[in-house]
Amino acid sequence: MLCACGHKTYTPVLNSHYNLNAQYKTGDFSYKCKIIVGESFVSVTPLETNAKGMTIKYDGANVSFIRGEMKKEFPRKEIDSVNPAVVIYEVFSVLRNSPDINARVKETEFRYVGTVSAGAFTFVQSRSDKLKSISISDAQLEILFE
Repeated sequence: MLCACGHKTYTPVLNSHYNLNAQYKTGDFSYKCKIIVGESFVSVTPLETNAKGMTIKYDGANVSFIRGEMKKEFPRKEIDSVNPAVVIYEVFSVLRNSPDINARVKETEFRYVGTVSAGAFTFVQSRSDKLKSISISDAQLEILFE
């Protein structure tokens, strides 16, 4: 008996640009932030804590810390892998550039898995394509999109 069964695959539906509010959590520390994801960069601006108003921008090579007219830039290798701009940039790069990325389907959402420099991640997207979260359990890190 031959089976014509096929395995249904799911890939994330991603826009080329996002402007989102989120909560970044690592360990016992968390803050609300504004996140902009473009095709070639990610920027994260904390909306609370002492970092309020400072923007962290990552373009795949350098991480910039910007506050008003002041800007300090570092090569990626000098920045911790759990930096929120780095994490989001790397996750979106994996999701956009891995043709074999696949999802586990739960009732109302898709769960995509992959690996970035901070560890294995889970990216959750609703069935209506709304971004829900990114988590990296080994780094005790979670980004919850609003």
